[in-house]
Amino acid sequence: MRPSRKAAVIALFTAVSLSTDYLMLPLPNVKLMDTMVFMAGYIYGVDVGCSVAALSWLIYGTFNPLGAATPGLLAVMIAGECLYAVAGGVMRRQPLVKGASASIRFGAAGFLCAFIYDFITNAYTGIYWYGSVVRALVLGIPFAVMHEVTDFAFFSAIVPATISVLQGMGKTGVNRYVKTRK
Repeated sequence: MRPSRKAAVIALFTAVSLSTDYLMLPLPNVKLMDTMVFMAGYIYGVDVGCSVAALSWLIYGTFNPLGAATPGLLAVMIAGECLYAVAGGVMRRQPLVKGASASIRFGAAGFLCAFIYDFITNAYTGIYWYGSVVRALVLGIPFAVMHEVTDFAFFSAIVPATISVLQGMGKTGVNRYVKTRK
């Protein structure tokens, strides 16, 4: 992909990620950033997905009405968010299934990534703020459950639908990025 196109794709995915996250701010741990990063990794590759993850968190983690993240936490959140891009890149190489199987498969990927992300970020928070990983993990359970359940729902509904639409676009050039195997 040409550098100018790559920059435009990263900017577009980042803009959608940020705008929806700011709109959904009143809902704790409910955001489309994870879905956008995963789809960027799935459609355009891990490098694009990680770029979207890093830019999204640099902006959202710095300019957040709830407060800016510390540099350490910001680094942990970016690293954790890149997990979604890697998962998208890995699933891109798997045979594409359709229908309910696709929804369950993508939903499970979103749930698993959210679980790992929550564990990593809560563990860091526990060490940094509480001096206890266990305490942070226990206190974070309601937020983690909300994050994991909504990621399952978003990944189940949005990812297969988006991939289907992109594949249906035919000669627009998108299909060369979405690999299917028979």
